[in-house]
Amino acid sequence: MILSLPIYRLIKNLRSYFNRTSNTCEVIDDEIIIVNSGSLRGLILEFHYNFCQVKIRGRLNLCIDITRDVSVDVLMRILASHNIISSPPVG
Repeated sequence: MILSLPIYRLIKNLRSYFNRTSNTCEVIDDEIIIVNSGSLRGLILEFHYNFCQVKIRGRLNLCIDITRDVSVDVLMRILASHNIISSPPVG
């Protein structure tokens, strides 16, 4: 089920970003992105209507409020600022 247009757009852009940065991922039910390999392996992004739960290897680390159109770059900077990733991969 597609939650909202901004979330759908973000998930679509994240898939492209992960492919460009050599991080393979799978998308489950158009709502969950699991990064399977690459420098971000173990990262899980669970999208809900207006927020995203960020998990590393299944453990909840952060909830990000998504009440507006958020870009991949902004999301990666948020993850880096909370030390969830060391630095965003360049792609």
